[in-house]
Amino acid sequence: MRIQFILSCQKGTIIPINYQSEISSWIFTALSKAGSELVAHVQDMGFNIATQGYKQFTFSPLAIFPYEMDQVRQEFKLLGNQVKIAVSLYLNANYEQQVVSLFRQSPLQLGMLEGKPAFFEVKHWQILPRPHFKEVLQFKAISPISITNTEDIPVPNPYILPDSETYDISFFTHLIRRFKAAHQYKSLATLKLLDPSFPMQYKLIGQAKSRLIHLKHSDEGLTQLRGFVYELELNAPPEVMEYAYFCGFGEFPHLGFGFVDFREEDKKVGAPGHKPEYNAQRPQRPRIGY
Repeated sequence: MRIQFILSCQKGTIIPINYQSEISSWIFTALSKAGSELVAHVQDMGFNIATQGYKQFTFSPLAIFPYEMDQVRQEFKLLGNQVKIAVSLYLNANYEQQVVSLFRQSPLQLGMLEGKPAFFEVKHWQILPRPHFKEVLQFKAISPISITNTEDIPVPNPYILPDSETYDISFFTHLIRRFKAAHQYKSLATLKLLDPSFPMQYKLIGQAKSRLIHLKHSDEGLTQLRGFVYELELNAPPEVMEYAYFCGFGEFPHLGFGFVDFREEDKKVGAPGHKPEYNAQRPQRPRIGY
């Protein structure tokens, strides 16, 4: 599910440029208030909400226009009274309204207002239509995608550039590891998704731009992460496409990395080589594990 929230705030609120840790904590806090039915559903997936074990989500950057930015202090001053954010979770669509209710009950604490902690409350929300997924799609990274070397030998700089010859190996390794974790570590063959005649493929479109995000706190003890924003074409089973869209690409999506949207070429209904994929009334493929 993917939900777009409009959060109300006070004009003049000061928030840090790097706010990913606070947003992640907000999502964990909201989910920790889940009812028994949703808790049981997540447990069936192999996770525990109470211990922040469920990390099958990501989120978009905050849309905070208008604002003033202080580069020295690394802060934004909000000149409006609302911000926008999309939260994307790998959960059964039956729980959409319950998840919305959890966020409505959980104000986001972020930044300061007149020397006191500032709070953001859900003012409006929209449950975004569930796309139809196919074997070949093009995406654009809205937040950085972080991919590190999967080899056992430590290296000084573990981050791999998206145009590297070995990038696709680590890219798919991290994706499939997380996908299998969401399905109790069943293999793609067991899930009947493995087809040797249809290998997964990654293709970089254009140039990638580096982004370094400083983290205030994280359970992993991380202080900063590097990722890249870019556009890509992916060839993979539709179920894997669906997982990546809702749960993010790369590593640490629960810290706001790997949030993607479709490229404009894949949004154009009737574009050459593409069928209409975004009619919410179209029947959807069965979701694995539900």
